[in-house]
Amino acid sequence: MCSHRDITSVDKSRLQGRKIVTEMETYRIGHEHRIKILVLFGLPLVMTGGILAHEFMHAWLRLQGVSRLNPEIEEGICQVMGYQWLDWFEAVDPEASSSRSEKAQFMRNLKKTFKGEVENMLDGAYGDGFRDAQWAVSRYGLDHVIRHIIRHKTLPRE
Repeated sequence: MCSHRDITSVDKSRLQGRKIVTEMETYRIGHEHRIKILVLFGLPLVMTGGILAHEFMHAWLRLQGVSRLNPEIEEGICQVMGYQWLDWFEAVDPEASSSRSEKAQFMRNLKKTFKGEVENMLDGAYGDGFRDAQWAVSRYGLDHVIRHIIRHKTLPRE
């Protein structure tokens, strides 16, 4: 049995004066053998990038044949990827790190807030999972941790 769900998505958008005009399209999503990533429209770039890095890690794990991971392991390593993207984004965006403009300050504050949310999340899978995966990555390196998850479906431990 295949269940389907309709998802309404922004297909195109444009600026018309001070308003953003969007054209919507509805997609039927089923349980075919495809990987789908849906992202909210209108989020700031720094948040969109962090969310996409997290979701791409889920997709990459599936493409490696990894499934049925403990939620703390999977969400933890995906949170680490989103968190690391935030660091990367700041490093490659010269305005974000050096500018005193209001927009740059807003982006720095948003990044700091977003990282703080990840670091202090109370949820077991997302919070504890992140902290455990972050510890493993800082101890063993990202490549080693990911290879270990693929092979053993666990995080490396001492």
